Amino acid sequence: MSAPPPLEQEALRRACGRPVVLLPSCGSTNREAARLAQEGAEHGLVVITERQTEGRGRQGRAWMSSEGQNLTFSLVLRPRLPTAQAPLICLGAAVAIAEVTDLRIKWPNDVLDDEGRKVCGVLAELVTVGPRLDAVILGVGLNVFQTAFPPELPNPGSLALLGRRVDRAALLGRIVQEIFTRAAELETNPGWVLEAWRQRSHTLGRRVRVGDLEGVAEDIRDDGALLIRTPRGLKPVLTGDVELVGRL
Repeated sequence: MSAPPPLEQEALRRACGRPVVLLPSCGSTNREAARLAQEGAEHGLVVITERQTEGRGRQGRAWMSSEGQNLTFSLVLRPRLPTAQAPLICLGAAVAIAEVTDLRIKWPNDVLDDEGRKVCGVLAELVTVGPRLDAVILGVGLNVFQTAFPPELPNPGSLALLGRRVDRAALLGRIVQEIFTRAAELETNPGWVLEAWRQRSHTLGRRVRVGDLEGVAEDIRDDGALLIRTPRGLKPVLTGDVELVGRL
């Protein structure tokens, strides 16, 4: 299989319909986007790189991505939402990506294929001014063409492993447009994200383990917490890694 063509600034801008900063290499697109947000970058900015050297995922883990193979980008959002509802943006982004790629979601925002392989990760970081939410930096790492992964990565996947070959710029444009459309809906109807997430869930109805807690993932709460049915009752989980133990 031939190497995918490199990303080009103008093609990305046309596909996204928004300002795009394309970096040949950077430490972290989230860090760069946060810096630009603090300098006044407007809602809608896209920061993308072909090579990320210090990428981070949830729980502070490193995010590894082969140069020139995937989509590694961050978005600047300035939502008119209370800080308490900011986690819904991350859920909404996972829904948007899953809908564009026709994949599933493991709580809270890992995007998986039907075999449970992780194709995409989403990381949201907040920029606050006092108690006010000033911006949300939404980082996305989507494995597109990569088919070989470090052995320490648990169950990685990619679009290429699903037999899909796509135009990266066009795919980025579809995802970015969907994320911003969905984020705008949160400002008037925050409840939409919960039902949409349920429809795409790879977690609900399955036996799961989060730390020492084990039970059946029953639902998600209005604030995005996962509700697990245990012998001691229904327990909410706000953070942590979900291990899928099996089906009912």
